Amino acid sequence: MKRLAWICTSVLLLVLGVWAAVDLVTAPPDPAKLLPDGALLYIQAKDFQGLLNDWNSSNEKRLWLKGDDYAAFSRSRLFGRLSQAQSEYSTAATIPTDESLLTSVAGQQSALALYDIGNLEFVYLTRMDQARIEATPLWRLRDKFEQRTEGNTQFYVRQDVQSNRTAAFAARDGWLVLGTRADLVAGVIDRLQGAQTHSLAGESWYADTLKLAKSPAADLRMAINLEKVVPSPYFRSYWVQRNITEMKQYRAALCDLHRTKQDYREERVLLRKPGATTANSGDVQSLMALVPNDAVFSSALAAPDLDRVLAEVRDNILELKPERAQAIWTAPPAPQQVNAGSAADFESRIDVAPVIVARTDPYQSLRAILTSAQPTGLLNIYATPSSKDQMFVTIDRAIVIQSATPWNAEGVQSAITAAIRPGLTASQIGVEWIQKTAPAGNYFALDGQVQMFLAVGATRLFLSTNESLLQALLAKDQQHPGATSTGVTYAAVFRHSPREQQNFRKIVDRLDSVNGGNQSAPDTNADAEGGADGRTPPFFSGNVAGLSRAFADVVRESIEEKDQGELVTQTVVYQWKRP
Repeated sequence: MKRLAWICTSVLLLVLGVWAAVDLVTAPPDPAKLLPDGALLYIQAKDFQGLLNDWNSSNEKRLWLKGDDYAAFSRSRLFGRLSQAQSEYSTAATIPTDESLLTSVAGQQSALALYDIGNLEFVYLTRMDQARIEATPLWRLRDKFEQRTEGNTQFYVRQDVQSNRTAAFAARDGWLVLGTRADLVAGVIDRLQGAQTHSLAGESWYADTLKLAKSPAADLRMAINLEKVVPSPYFRSYWVQRNITEMKQYRAALCDLHRTKQDYREERVLLRKPGATTANSGDVQSLMALVPNDAVFSSALAAPDLDRVLAEVRDNILELKPERAQAIWTAPPAPQQVNAGSAADFESRIDVAPVIVARTDPYQSLRAILTSAQPTGLLNIYATPSSKDQMFVTIDRAIVIQSATPWNAEGVQSAITAAIRPGLTASQIGVEWIQKTAPAGNYFALDGQVQMFLAVGATRLFLSTNESLLQALLAKDQQHPGATSTGVTYAAVFRHSPREQQNFRKIVDRLDSVNGGNQSAPDTNADAEGGADGRTPPFFSGNVAGLSRAFADVVRESIEEKDQGELVTQTVVYQWKRP
């Protein structure tokens, strides 16, 4: 019996060994190992055909193409340059390089590497069986291309002399290879034939980020050589975030997208350059636990800079005078000619210094209080409690400041009074604090018409423009008083529920009506964008609201960041409302 068991075990191990060997032989190689080195950006899809089919059949694509965002983008300078390049590549390939061609060359496992941003030089490879490769429009037109040989593999090249654009393609071992340079396509062929040459996978910026990826398999992966991309003038011109200074500290980034029916999850890795300063340390999870369930937006930052804390308190809570900025579409008036004086002006004394009114800093006391408290965390909360039938939408705000040392309640009240008094009164009217009591604890309110509420805990300072919001924070504080140790140094949540979408559109309509009822301004920008009617769409109620409509099924977005010095990781989750 034991001998039979030993024989069965040996046979099973032999079968498993043979299966593993066959799997190693037939498993497709890592696309990054097939690409030449020197790439600035790398994108890899586990099933590109599936991704493309999902996008083409999605409601989001349909709404985006009909909206102001696409209409504006289609009239931008960037779109014009991309369209020109597309036309030139179409001439070089003797076939329209459009959506139809993209669909025909979309296989399963796929990868694209970009080598030059300005000239749009790239190479693309995708897994596809030979029958489907031979059915592509490019393969059918190969007789119009120059035939070349790399090793024992033929590939095809055609160049448009006028634009100097090149189209090249090849097929080998179940891979279709397309490129805008003959040497890039030849480089992929060399590696498919087993040449031991430098590849993208061997470059330090890519290898270092890949080691830190949480999982080897993702629906979509993007890696960026930030050390080379960020200095590019094209990146600086078209990067929508406009945070080039912040991006300079990083040398590489990797992002993995994982999709399910309920959510999309991005796992990001950013590597700092050697010697770059660490931004934040600490944990904000205990602060995020205070956020009420109906808050539309909240964000928490660990170890905030003192100036950042003071600016947030001033701009979101204490600055009580609304400022209305009116756009000026006319040229400024010509400067008036300065008159140096006249013979009739003999009574003006020039030997006496003018009286200079001494200026005081109303925030000096508050700055001293914050410095003494040593803030370790900052929480911002925004809520829009208006009902569906209300015409206007109010935005309630709250701030919670976590400190390393206990707060002085009387000192905080006095400092805030000193900060807001110049904008309210010449005396003490409306700036006295009245103590109130709630089930969750005591708090204070200003005695005038200004809606401002304050509560002081042991190591937490609460400020709000709404009494109910402050009470909700105090109730949450009783439930989550302690700190955590998850290492999250920044977190934010944006709720995009149908109710909030409606409130958002009300707000942006009011913003654009300031300049004349959603009428677009004259086009004075060389890179101006236009709507479907040829005019520039209003930015808030047109572009931004259109984006909200296109992605109406995204009901929540959250981000968590862990700053570990040389390494920064981010997890971004988009929650979908799916049937």
